[in-house]
Amino acid sequence: MKSVLIVKCGALGDVVRTTSLLEPLKKRYGGPIDWVTSPAALPLLDGLPQLRRAVAAGSPQAARLARDYDLALSLEEDAAAAELARRCCRGELVGVLADGGRLDYTPSAAAYYDMSLLGAEKTSLEAANGRKAANRRSYARLWLDILGLSRRGAAAPPPRLPVSEEDRRAARAVARRHGLGRLRPIGVNPGAGARWPSKQLSEEKSIRVLAALAGLGRPLLLLGGEDEAARNRRIAAALPAGAVARPEPLPLRVFAALIELCAALVVTDSLALHLATALRKPVVALVGPTSAAELDVFGRGEKLVPRQGCGCFYRPRCRRARHCLDGVPEARIVAAVRRSLR
Repeated sequence: MKSVLIVKCGALGDVVRTTSLLEPLKKRYGGPIDWVTSPAALPLLDGLPQLRRAVAAGSPQAARLARDYDLALSLEEDAAAAELARRCCRGELVGVLADGGRLDYTPSAAAYYDMSLLGAEKTSLEAANGRKAANRRSYARLWLDILGLSRRGAAAPPPRLPVSEEDRRAARAVARRHGLGRLRPIGVNPGAGARWPSKQLSEEKSIRVLAALAGLGRPLLLLGGEDEAARNRRIAAALPAGAVARPEPLPLRVFAALIELCAALVVTDSLALHLATALRKPVVALVGPTSAAELDVFGRGEKLVPRQGCGCFYRPRCRRARHCLDGVPEARIVAAVRRSLR
């Protein structure tokens, strides 16, 4: 039996999708698995049976971690996080290295980090983005291959997120407050946080998508976090009264439980996508300036990409007057949702 440390702090969606590795790691190594993450991400790791413990980066608990780990996965492009992984590793370290204040990565992790900003520093941003665009492996598959955990012919496991009955009760209370009946709603998360506005639908497109989805005869649930609160208010206000339920931002686990209530979801490349896959929900993912191959819906839904491609690959802001995602026809989105509901 060998012990494993995962150092992965953000973004929240990346923390969720990294939970795909837990079951294969547990089967291979058999020993305890600990995780260092951001304080904000701790609720996403609560209750995972493969984890012995999750601690917050920068906390006294993290400072007390000893050099006890046979495998350390250093998955955060941050000097302090990489130094923590190095300090705690008595065996193999895979991922990001902190070398005299400069970040690098182990050769074993090159398949992933050659496509990152760290890889761009070694070659160029254009070369790193080119490798990203050419990649055909999902995030989980990339890391399973790097760690030698892939099983021939086996699909990559989806992320994990146990939802408690307390979370579910809170979500049902939110649904009742917003007049949602027994018919499961279609959840729509058109935003993508503050860091990547190029990944989101415009407000105008969001309004058109919601209006088109109304034709499916199910309640509509407009989802998002703090970063999307103001734009979601404007989107809801532009639709007929009562056309869409718009909860205010919720605690993470209640947000997840609300997603679990949905019949299907329409999402961008955002936390909502990874929560939906972790909860085994049918999902229609609208994918623009990012690697569609890295995103996996695990056989429950579809990924829709603009037919004309994306002109702002891995840029935080779109260079086009019209966002590439706005070019995905509403009819195409509705048809994909209808298929996912079968």
